[in-house]
Amino acid sequence: MINSLRAALLFTAAISGCDMSGMTEPSVPTTCSRIAEKCQLPDGPLGVCIETRCEADEKPPCFACTPQH
Repeated sequence: MINSLRAALLFTAAISGCDMSGMTEPSVPTTCSRIAEKCQLPDGPLGVCIETRCEADEKPPCFACTPQH
């Protein structure tokens, strides 16, 4: 039902000349810049950013993407 409705809306928008660019989902970053933001883990699932220990060449604060579960 929902897929049919979505398809109908997309079809209607396409034939009416609507700008569809705002309907795409935002990309999830692979690097972290703050605590608790969503991030993309290398193996596919979404993760969450946590503060972590910095490497010798990094300036704090440092963050890492970790699995949510």
